[in-house]
Amino acid sequence: APSREDVATGIGLGIVLLILSGAVDGGITFVFQAMHWPTTDTASFNKLLGSAFSPLGAVVIGVTAGLGEELSVRGLLQPRFGIVAASVVFASAHAYQYGPDALLSVFLLGIGLGVIRAYRSTTVSALAHGSYDCLAVLASLAALHR
Repeated sequence: APSREDVATGIGLGIVLLILSGAVDGGITFVFQAMHWPTTDTASFNKLLGSAFSPLGAVVIGVTAGLGEELSVRGLLQPRFGIVAASVVFASAHAYQYGPDALLSVFLLGIGLGVIRAYRSTTVSALAHGSYDCLAVLASLAALHR
């Protein structure tokens, strides 16, 4: 079982990643728009989430993605192939739902999660990933209801 320190660290790092990714996403979007490159259609993404786009869905997404993706990518692939290769696989797994701009963001998020895994544990990276996803969905819901 994860320790209280692991839980607190994972959730805290998930919040930090969410804040950092917001800034990075803004920069990536700026560059893509300046270059007239296509960006991810957020309305289509929200539609893809369907009924999972709810507070309960945010928790389910956080738990399932946090555990499943971190165990397979950071737990299995990263120790064998390294952070960069594992992050490429991580981004590739999201190619059905995002455009190139967001895939770059996912790759960079993968690097961040990989560093967390390298310095802490797969458990902490799973908690960070899960809290990141849960909070990102909740933030998207809050933005829609403004």
